[in-house]
Amino acid sequence: MTSISRARRTYGAAMACVVPLLLVAACSSGTGSSVGEDGEIRMMVNLTDNLDQAYWESLVKPFEDKTGLKVKIEGPTGKSVAESFPQQLAAGTAPDVIQSIFPDDDTAPELLDLGNEAWAKNTPMFDEYALGDKHYAVGVGTQTQSLIYYNKSAFKKAGISKPPTTWDELAGYLPDLKKAGVTPMQTAGDYQTGLQLQQIYHPTLNQLHPKWQTAVSEEKLTVGEAYKPAFEMYSDWIDAGYIAKSDAGLNPSQADGNFIAGKVGLYTNGSWFAATLNKATDLPFEVGVISPPTADGKAYPGPQGATMANPYMIRKGIGDEDGAKQLVEYLVTDAKAIEAQLGSDGVFRKDSGLKQTDIDAQIQSVLDAAPELVAVGEGQGNVRLPVTGFNPKFTEVAQSLYTGASPADAAKAIDQWVEENR
Repeated sequence: MTSISRARRTYGAAMACVVPLLLVAACSSGTGSSVGEDGEIRMMVNLTDNLDQAYWESLVKPFEDKTGLKVKIEGPTGKSVAESFPQQLAAGTAPDVIQSIFPDDDTAPELLDLGNEAWAKNTPMFDEYALGDKHYAVGVGTQTQSLIYYNKSAFKKAGISKPPTTWDELAGYLPDLKKAGVTPMQTAGDYQTGLQLQQIYHPTLNQLHPKWQTAVSEEKLTVGEAYKPAFEMYSDWIDAGYIAKSDAGLNPSQADGNFIAGKVGLYTNGSWFAATLNKATDLPFEVGVISPPTADGKAYPGPQGATMANPYMIRKGIGDEDGAKQLVEYLVTDAKAIEAQLGSDGVFRKDSGLKQTDIDAQIQSVLDAAPELVAVGEGQGNVRLPVTGFNPKFTEVAQSLYTGASPADAAKAIDQWVEENR
């Protein structure tokens, strides 16, 4: 068995976010009846504090009123949709429509291919999430990963007239920001250490090694080779004091607070951080948002790391396949439905026309200007690493740079882990 086929076999359905998720259980090919009472279309969704039962019922009500079809909103029976869906498949109780997760090689045979649906083809990241030549997931928007938020007031105080577009420019700004009395670059512990390093390096990595995850799977590249330049830069910043060594133990919410308080020059984060900033009142500075620098001689901006947000899938063999298609089409193409979903969790869509805050508008500009959207972490669709669990291991390796590991040590450690787990 090749490494790439093994990776696809073990890829586990993932929720629409960047945090590693629960491994998917084995599923059967049963097609037990999933039609709810009185012909309802059952839709399992990820319920949260802000995306609660009332939110989802309100979202689908215009569809119900227009079509006369009924939608039954269901939360996961287990800890998450990712855990519940394969369990329900095995039990013959799976829903018609599934929100918030992506297909894998285990669940794909149970799903409807939407590749021939005209309404689906222009939805965000449709091709990026294909499995083989099949398209099982359609989404509302994207969560943009590779962003740098910066403090315009701190830049002005440091005598910096424009944000960096190259690594040399960024390296030159860090000592100026430190002299100006702010933390040049804010990092954090927990999952965020490795995530931030991936985020800030996505554009450069995907210019130097397009579809690098596939290259690793095909043994044409190693992760250590791909990331060693990033490890070297990061290690230099730590040694120079531009990144505080104590940040490796800092809670991400505390790091957010430091930036919001105006104590930080540069802060790498995803589009979801915009919601936190928009809720903050009376910020003591003006926020700027840019795409990370690119390598010398490469075009700016570079490819933007992104994930499909609010994905939907339809189970094969259900009682009302046409009704389920109509529901998903409504959720991903109706202007008001899109607007309601873009208003949560830092979800953006190119050319959406949605009224935005200044920070949101800057993120939208980054998204609109990106030459392409690329896979992050373990990858997605047909662009995937030959391992699972990459993000936690990468964070462990990134954190080792805070405690004395060299860039060469970090590169060797991540390569050894990949070889042992592919």
